[in-house]
Amino acid sequence: MNAVAESDRRKWWVLAAVSLGMFMALLDATIVNIAVPKIMQDLNAGVTKVSWVLNAYNLGLAALFLTAGRLADRLGQKRVFIGGLVLFTLFSLACGLAPNIGSLIGFRVGQAIGGAAMAPVSLSIMLGVFPQRQHGLAVGIWGALGAVAAALGPTLGGVLVQYAQWHWIFFINVPIGAIAFGLAVWLVPERRRAEAGSSLDLPAVMLSATGLFCLTLALIQGNTWGWSSGAVIGLLIASVVCYPVFMAWELRARSPMFDVRLMRIRSFTAANTAMLFIGTSMGGAVFLLVIFLVDVLGYTELKAAVAITPMPVTALLISPFVGRLTDRVGPRVPASIGALFFAGGMLALSQMGATSSAWDATWRVVLVGIGIAFSMPVLSAAAMGSLPPQSSGVGSGALATFRQIGFVLGVAVLVSIFTHTVATEVTAATRQAVTYVNAQPTIPAPAKAQIAAALQQNAKSAGSGNPAQRLSDPLANAPKAAAGSPQAAAQQTLGKTIGVIYKDHVAQAFHWPYYAAAFAALLALPFTLLTGRRLGEHAGHEEQSRRQRREAADVAGGS
Repeated sequence: MNAVAESDRRKWWVLAAVSLGMFMALLDATIVNIAVPKIMQDLNAGVTKVSWVLNAYNLGLAALFLTAGRLADRLGQKRVFIGGLVLFTLFSLACGLAPNIGSLIGFRVGQAIGGAAMAPVSLSIMLGVFPQRQHGLAVGIWGALGAVAAALGPTLGGVLVQYAQWHWIFFINVPIGAIAFGLAVWLVPERRRAEAGSSLDLPAVMLSATGLFCLTLALIQGNTWGWSSGAVIGLLIASVVCYPVFMAWELRARSPMFDVRLMRIRSFTAANTAMLFIGTSMGGAVFLLVIFLVDVLGYTELKAAVAITPMPVTALLISPFVGRLTDRVGPRVPASIGALFFAGGMLALSQMGATSSAWDATWRVVLVGIGIAFSMPVLSAAAMGSLPPQSSGVGSGALATFRQIGFVLGVAVLVSIFTHTVATEVTAATRQAVTYVNAQPTIPAPAKAQIAAALQQNAKSAGSGNPAQRLSDPLANAPKAAAGSPQAAAQQTLGKTIGVIYKDHVAQAFHWPYYAAAFAALLALPFTLLTGRRLGEHAGHEEQSRRQRREAADVAGGS
């Protein structure tokens, strides 16, 4: 009885240990979103360049999750998890010391290597110490603990950025990593499921990473390079070619990175596909929301963090109840509810404007938080519960890969849409502003021409930098009247009016990216309906079939 009680206590300690590693990785992601406007300013980088601070990390995770899951099966879950923890902590320190945007992006790739080793393995470790009947509850609590990181991240990030420097959003990982390392060494059990000595599937790693990188680069640079340019078309063709080659290679590889036959399991495939679309919906939405709050509504980073915090807090409060519900009714209904709330939240965010209040942002992100609670942990449980136990490592890697691919595509697609719409809206705002200037009878004709030329110059570079920075002083490039003169006062009044024109148009540029995010969430809905009626339904059937085959073989051998 004492041994049973000790085992029961230990599983909760293991859950806490692996969740702390995940806590660090998720904390980093949410803090980085809050710091985006300040990084843009301090490192002199536009939206497109700064999006690579997120995409470098997400691309690295997506490319290496499957490899990490396979390594854990062969080398041991504890060894891979701790190795990833050490790498993530060291590269977090390097990110904080990065002197320019290029170095920061490069160090984020290093962080991704460590994060890729932690994320899928932590889920596999947790499911290994909890009984099948408690997997829904455990995943719900695991998701809730991740939501704590997501909830703390924006607020902590806002405090660090506003009262210290953005570099501290990375430095904060160092003490957390040290604590997580000690707990993991002490508590996490060692498990090695697959045969030792199997080689890594490096060609598959290169094929998957190359295909995803080419697709992401094409989507992000399409507006700048031209969608019909040879570079963009070549990248798209390369990305399309890589994936069937990857599938063909995996079917023939002696030690495949991912057993593609697992995709024959309907619930597993459906849950992963739904997770991809949910990730796409969420990936770029939060990235752009922070820019909107800071650069359009004029919030400080701390106020923007407070406005976003209700989203993860809502997910934190609801996730445990959703986990219990999933244990009773299965993943199909909760995951479908999550997809609908996601879509509704994104549609609501699309209607925010230049005069929106903090409350306007708060109730909208609460809808997204409900969508997170009802979808991500549930889809994770549905995918993992449909697999046989010996495939949990690679299965968790596949699940994390699909989620990260969604995040990458979400940032790439939404940033691409945003850079196009913001350029269009700034051009429209410039036309309206020039018309307004020309209609002012008190402004001399030469001054009108100079102001119009300055506004046109701003419009030409709208897609390459941070157009929202122009809202504070739209006449920055126009000749200045003498200080204290009537012309200076008139110019100040004119600048405020033109600023309102630009602000309204730039706010409208955020609408279409959120329409796209809502559409992505709705694409997840039919796949949520294809998940199993009960957790572990397919895995249980598989185990029963294996027992029946063994029994039949024993009967045949005995006769």
